[in-house]
Amino acid sequence: MSDKKVAIAFGGGGARGLSHIWIMEALDELGVRPSALSGTSIGALAAVCYGSGIRGADLRDYLLETFSNTGEVLSRFWKHRPRSFSDLLSVQNPRASWAQFDPEWVVETFLPPEVKRDFAELEIYTSLSTTDYFGGREVIRDEGDILPAVAASIAIPALFRPVEIDGLLLVDGGCVNPMPVDHVRSRADIVIGVDVVGVPLKPAEGKLGGFEMGFGATQILMQTIQLEKMRHDKVDLLVQPYVNDFKPLEFLKASDILEASKDTKEQVKQSLGALLEC
Repeated sequence: MSDKKVAIAFGGGGARGLSHIWIMEALDELGVRPSALSGTSIGALAAVCYGSGIRGADLRDYLLETFSNTGEVLSRFWKHRPRSFSDLLSVQNPRASWAQFDPEWVVETFLPPEVKRDFAELEIYTSLSTTDYFGGREVIRDEGDILPAVAASIAIPALFRPVEIDGLLLVDGGCVNPMPVDHVRSRADIVIGVDVVGVPLKPAEGKLGGFEMGFGATQILMQTIQLEKMRHDKVDLLVQPYVNDFKPLEFLKASDILEASKDTKEQVKQSLGALLEC
């Protein structure tokens, strides 16, 4: 096997990012251990799972089992909804009420128990992208407690409340760095970028709600940022799993998302294998 170092930048994109698992499985089957990982939003979840030593196939089994019980998943979220409508609208206490759900609870509830709790415990160097809301800049998290950092990286404004770390109010890293290739460029010979952002889907009935339009606008923003950044820092292997038919919040379609994107694994194995032989 080649002695070239490989790194992965897992991009953000909501439920579409469940397809990140195929990239993990491809590397596992090739016997390639990444030298570094980075992630934004759903990509942050993927990065800390892989960095904790969880194999792609095992993570796939875990997710399929977790999201197979629709009633249980919905029940968990219902129990952790805002206590009142005023909680949802109030901004007097940003940590408690800016958004509908607590991202730290989501991370604690749905991440596999094998995920490490501190960056120093990870088997592979891992960095996560978050956004300093009031500073308007990226804050990279690669040390200290993992769960709050992941929670901050997934904290999509208007859906999740922000996370306060070291005096900073942090939100979704996709606002500034949807696919953090630059985090790992200096740590590898080959950088794989996984793009799962996509573009908004046109509804069959031709009607768009305000919430859906907000999410769609965010997707467009992320795609624009990503394309501009790639003009200056091209990836060696850009992977775009076939997930265009799914919306960012369709986690209950985990099985369908993985089935639709399953060809990604063989595509990565072939493309990466060729790069390693060069």
